[in-house]
Amino acid sequence: MNIPIDGRNYQVEVYRNISMPPDAPRLAVVSNLRNDAAASILKVCLEGITRFTPEPHEVWVIDNNSPLSQVEWLKEQSGINVALNRTEPLPPESQEAIKADVPGSQLQWGSYANAIGLELAVRLIDPETRYLMTMHMDTLPCRSGWLSYLKGKLVDGTGAAGVRFDRTRTPEGILHVLGYMVDFRLFARLKLDFFPRLPEFDVGDLVTTRLREAGFKVFACPNTLWEPHLVESISPGSPFRDLPVDRSFDDEGNVFFLHLGRGVRKSTGEHRTGITVDEWVRVAREKIFTQD
Repeated sequence: MNIPIDGRNYQVEVYRNISMPPDAPRLAVVSNLRNDAAASILKVCLEGITRFTPEPHEVWVIDNNSPLSQVEWLKEQSGINVALNRTEPLPPESQEAIKADVPGSQLQWGSYANAIGLELAVRLIDPETRYLMTMHMDTLPCRSGWLSYLKGKLVDGTGAAGVRFDRTRTPEGILHVLGYMVDFRLFARLKLDFFPRLPEFDVGDLVTTRLREAGFKVFACPNTLWEPHLVESISPGSPFRDLPVDRSFDDEGNVFFLHLGRGVRKSTGEHRTGITVDEWVRVAREKIFTQD
């Protein structure tokens, strides 16, 4: 399938394995798998969605030109839809300077590549879709009902709901694209998109800004990244208490969503600070997935 976006044609192999009614949220997970560690991060994300999402939903994994050896397993996942983008995402200003087949070029243009993955999802899902949830592949839903909780916030003039605000660039906060749900019909009506306009706006930031400009509200959950004191409210016996990742809370103070975040580069699996990929996978499978 050939999909034109931003002046470039993207060759995409689509494996559509599940189709739900328009009211079922679409979960768009953008991936770039450069090695086995990155693939294990994505597998944990998908396992978490399966384990904690009993509500009707469609999962879409949009992979951005990973080595074919790293994506064969995705084709075998019967419960999800997969879009394999075989064209390297490059912004228009880079296309004269960088050849599309240069390894690692996507790392240089990470925000733009993430936006291309989400824009591919916008073009592939049912246009009558009611809710679109954006997710990074290093996220982990960890409490049943998380999806209904976020969907339930899209009422009374609220156009989007996410797992955290970022206040780096704006004091009122921007919903981080790592995990937010947007009213997709509103998204289409307002002609929104996920493209970054750096340095002011990163990928997905303008959705928050444009919604506010149009008179709509946005909602974000409490999160330990910006409110570290919230860790003290987590039970000492909880697997989330000493887990050094972003933790998001619902209205009852339950941790329901995790983000591995800054400690690991998602696409390469390169560890810098905080929890390692192996620890992330082990805690998920031994402590989180085994909870009653």
